[in-house]
Amino acid sequence: MAKRRIVLIGYRGSGKSSVGMALSRLTGQNFLDTDQLIEEAAGKKIPQIFEAEGEAGFRELEQHVIARIPSGAGIVSTGGGAVIHLDNVRLLRMNSIIVFLNSSPEVIYKRIHKTNRPSLTGLSPRDEIKQVLNERMPLYRSAADIVIDTSTTTSEEAASLILNILKNGIFNKEKRIGLLSSVMKTDIPQGEKMLLKKLSGVHDIFLYGILGYPCMHSKSPVIYNRLFADYAMPAHYTWFEHKNPKEFFASLPGTGVRGLSVTIPHKETVIPFLDEVKHDAQSIGAVNTVLIQDDRKFGFNTDWKGIYRPLEGAEGDVAVILGAGGAAAAAVYAVSMRGFTPVILNRTPDRAKNLARKTGAETGAINDIGKYRPDLLINATPVGMGSDPNTPVPISSLKPGMKVFDLVYTPRDTPLLQAALAAGCFVIPGTEMFIHQLAEQFRILTGIDTPVLRIREMFA
Repeated sequence: MAKRRIVLIGYRGSGKSSVGMALSRLTGQNFLDTDQLIEEAAGKKIPQIFEAEGEAGFRELEQHVIARIPSGAGIVSTGGGAVIHLDNVRLLRMNSIIVFLNSSPEVIYKRIHKTNRPSLTGLSPRDEIKQVLNERMPLYRSAADIVIDTSTTTSEEAASLILNILKNGIFNKEKRIGLLSSVMKTDIPQGEKMLLKKLSGVHDIFLYGILGYPCMHSKSPVIYNRLFADYAMPAHYTWFEHKNPKEFFASLPGTGVRGLSVTIPHKETVIPFLDEVKHDAQSIGAVNTVLIQDDRKFGFNTDWKGIYRPLEGAEGDVAVILGAGGAAAAAVYAVSMRGFTPVILNRTPDRAKNLARKTGAETGAINDIGKYRPDLLINATPVGMGSDPNTPVPISSLKPGMKVFDLVYTPRDTPLLQAALAAGCFVIPGTEMFIHQLAEQFRILTGIDTPVLRIREMFA
């Protein structure tokens, strides 16, 4: 087993301190409790810190303490709200395995209701536990590598479970070999095949990847693996090129796959195979991010944020979206959030109408673009990808002052963007959408808020 820190996260009362001490006894490694370190630094007990400085003052102290914890091997127990600040998660992730200790709200109540910690919400203790646990659950899920239910286990039992997982592997070896054997039959680079063959026998490396057909054009593996190296994460990202998402998801349990990016044509078809889909992804009707934890699959859509954020400051009334697939649905959602009136134009008008029924947008054929005089044009079709020399609309429809956003990012300067520049339009390359959506996706899949500048630097 690699000498990594074991970091325990979870709500107060989930057993982090007692499990941490049990792990320390079993391994002989040092144990640090961030709450204890905070009290030592402040010279006060935590209730006194809250009374004097409020939650904001406590969180500031917590950040200072976490920033000073060595990244070498050891056992670290964190406060229940440590994950609120993503800088904490980034620091705790370094060279660590993150273990989420999860207990039911009722068990937590029984364990902590007699303590003198101040209320965070003003609600009754039971209601506060339910509300705060519900708010923090997505953060715990994103940050955690392993989940242990401590509702009925003793501290020693939970510690033994953790060590057993770390010793014997986070996956079933036969199932991982089966998955990676199928991946190695696809057209991945030879160097990647050699690396995956090696990873078949490495027991503590989590897998991530991009699911699509085709998906070999994706630059996500290169960027993700560099980010994993930045944060010393025990993880590897590869290409999962597969025609059938149902078959693919059926092959995942026990393989140690923790997260997926989803691309064409699976953004809509994966939804029936997920256990929970976030509300914005439900509204859009497409998923491009899947977090996997304890074989439960959680679906998200970060595409719309990848479109929304580069449009900051954009003004106008009408936004024409070309296409009617998952990326187009995300674009409709994003421009609506920016105050534009969306119009969906597609080569097949019936598909545009199907999308419009969910959004109330006007629809038409692509050749209708001239009558809408859009302030913003977004290409959500694959036209112009790779060596395709075509533009999705007639060049004559591009007018000076129009903002043109091409979601295709390979190549960066697509035929549409070249024509738009020549016509006097303002342009946004698809690399911006890719960078912003990947930053949000990385946060969901790892709990780390990585700088957009770092991703842009790697993409260049």
